[in-house]
Parts: sequence; C-alpha cells; structure tokens
Amino acid sequence: MATQSGIIIEGPDKPYTIVNTIPRSSPGPKQALVKCLAVGINPVDPMQQHTGVLVKEWPAIIGSDYAGVVLEVGPDCTKLKPGDHVYGCPAVGQNKFTPFQETFLVEEDVAFKKSDNLSVEETATVGAGLLTAALCLLAGMDLKLSEDGTIAPEKDEWIVVLGGTGTVGQFAVQIAAVCGYKVLASGSPSRSGVAMDNGANMTFNSRATVDEQLAEIKEFTGGNFARIFDATTYGYEVMVKALETCSTATTKYLTSVDDWSPFDTPATIREYRAHTGQLCRHDEPIGAQVTKDAARLIPTLEAHLAAGTLEPVKYEVVDGVGWESVIRGIGALESGQATKKIVVRVQED
Repeated sequence: MATQSGIIIEGPDKPYTIVNTIPRSSPGPKQALVKCLAVGINPVDPMQQHTGVLVKEWPAIIGSDYAGVVLEVGPDCTKLKPGDHVYGCPAVGQNKFTPFQETFLVEEDVAFKKSDNLSVEETATVGAGLLTAALCLLAGMDLKLSEDGTIAPEKDEWIVVLGGTGTVGQFAVQIAAVCGYKVLASGSPSRSGVAMDNGANMTFNSRATVDEQLAEIKEFTGGNFARIFDATTYGYEVMVKALETCSTATTKYLTSVDDWSPFDTPATIREYRAHTGQLCRHDEPIGAQVTKDAARLIPTLEAHLAAGTLEPVKYEVVDGVGWESVIRGIGALESGQATKKIVVRVQED
C-alpha cells in the first residue's frame, strides 16, 4: 500500500506528529484525489486537536481549508478532471478527506474550481469561511445571489452581521452587500476598517454592553432590518433582543455559526444554524442536508469569485513550505499573533 506524509493526532490534546505512514486513498464515484498545495488555518483546527470535536477516527488527520490540484478522478466525475485546481472546505473529521496530508479525497459536488483570477494562496482563504457564510445567508435567510456574478440593485433594507471582521463575518458582509442590502457590522473598534473594506456601510462596537449595541443597531438601521447573523458564537442575546425590540419587520431571521449551544429562540423568529462541520456526512440527516445545500450554492459562489464580486479575504503566508510550517501557523493563530487569515504552503505545484 502506498503511503504518504502528513500530520496526525493520536488523541484529544495529543501533540501534532509529522509522519510518512498515512495510507494513500483512491477515489470512488464522483470523488477526486487531490494533491494538497496550501491550507488555510481556522479556529476549528486547534479545537479539534484539543478536544476531538468532529473527529470520527483516531489517529486523526485534520484541516478545514484547502487548495490543491486534481491528480485522479473516480467513476462518474463530470465536473473535475486531472489538472484542475480546486479548493474548498473538506469533510472535516474524516481522515481520507482532510488536507493535512500529501493527497486526500474530495467529493466533486462540494469542491470549488479555481478561476484564473485567483492564486492558490487566495483560494486557501475561501472554503470554510465563504461556505459557512453562504449557508447562513443564502440557505438560512433566503437571500439570493445572481447566478451570473453580478451585483443586485441596492435595497432599502439593512442586514446586521455580528463579528464582521473575522473570516466568516467578512464573507457574510460581502454576500449581503452583493445581494443589495445595506450592512451594519460589529467588531472591535480597532478592526472596524476590515468590515468596511468588505462592503459594510456602518460598524458598531462588539465590545460594548448589550444595551449599547442594541441602541446602535436601532440608531443606524431605524429598525429597518429583518435579518441578523452571528459569526462570533457569543451574540445570541444581542440577536434575539435586537429582532424583538429594534426590528420593525414582520418576518425575522436569526442565523449563527453556533451549532452546539442550547437556543430558546422565540417562535416569531426563524432560526438557522450552520452545520458546516457536518459536510459530506451522508449517513446523518443534518450532514445530508448541508451537503445538498452546499452543492446547490457552490456554482453561484464560483461565478461571483470569478467575476470578482466576491473576493478572498486578506491573508498572510507562513514562512517555509511543509508540515512544520502548518504547525507554526496553528501556533500563530492560537497565540493571537496573526491579524489576517493564515495560509501555509505545504507542497509546490
């Protein structure tokens, strides 16, 4: 059996270990074998290492953003062929599908194909963040992106994005703006410019008290909003109170990246939570629905990325190429050293 190098974790809170004994997989129907070229680092990566969340087998191979090139395709593949550059969010927690190894499998229906206007490093910033934001805004809030990559006419309505300066929040701001909405985004005052650069019209202070945040939401929107999205996992109280006390809409939407906390959302508010970590878990109802939604949304997202109406977030590349650099990149994320999305090159084309 052919083997390859990569990073494994023996169990929860065990160290990252670089090995060269990982079995190399072969693609099945509608799957492709992809050579990993670069990865983006996300908070879920160290979370998996510390806790084992979403891990289905040990030793575990992790990773949540990839960019690579197709080496081989399985039967019935119609979208991908050898030589195609692809990127996206993998089937997190499933060893054959995770990118902290030389090659891994992808399901072609949930892989993005790289357009010529994007670099490998840029695409490594996109997958998990854009897909999570798209699930929340397009599947959860019923927003509509044009299929041809054009920007919608401006609407006289606001969308509120909590955490508009993180990766998921930045993509949420972009999607809302491209759909024609005015966007009010929260974040720390020192990073408010990040949300504005991504298309927000106004920002407010996420570190203020709940009452202060509600006052700013009401002041800026005049109550003319029906949708609020939390990319932070700690904004539930603000969302519910803003929709109940500030919004003048009759139909209201609350969406969140938090898919684990107990919520008690009023029946008057439509709730949606992103289950991106369940992608390609076909034997589970949530996983099957998320995978179906992702496959439906990705062609439209590809069109907007190719047109430049949606853009990768700003990033910084870790020095060096290889698995040691990936481990350093995770350390930089955990220590708070990075101010932008972290990208690591793991192999050359």
